[in-house]
Amino acid sequence: MSGALALKARFPYMFEGRHAGRTFYRGWTPALGRACEQIDAILPPGKQGFRWVQVTADQGVGLFVYALGRCQKLRVELRGDSRRALVVDTDETGAIELSMELDSIILDAERVTCRTCMVCGQRGELSFHFGCALTLCTAHSPDVLNQWREEGLAGFWREAIEWEEGPSL
Repeated sequence: MSGALALKARFPYMFEGRHAGRTFYRGWTPALGRACEQIDAILPPGKQGFRWVQVTADQGVGLFVYALGRCQKLRVELRGDSRRALVVDTDETGAIELSMELDSIILDAERVTCRTCMVCGQRGELSFHFGCALTLCTAHSPDVLNQWREEGLAGFWREAIEWEEGPSL
């Protein structure tokens, strides 16, 4: 079982429900996995409805957006250091403090991705290929990954994406 599938099997509640798309990059799955472990450890019993609503890359860096609590209405809230995507509507005390702890864990995971190769997980650098910002090591440039007759980013997409789910919203 791949890293992404193992992660989904280990923390199924984190990957249930509606979402805006989830793309697991092979090299970033360990960082996301560590974040899932830390999040699971601090969530109270019942997990307060935590789930990932978007896992993707944005300008060559991981973007991990979550929901916490019951959804009153869809609202993206990416101001400041928050990655909360839905309104927290819960009777449990400490939800705001919990979301601040979650934000810290998630932002740390995103910071790791800005220096981690999207393909292999080794040290990488931000680079631009065919108009896309990608964080890659020298061994995984698109030119190296492309096989016979592949052009552009075809080899990168084939090697880097471990699992992908289209939006369910």
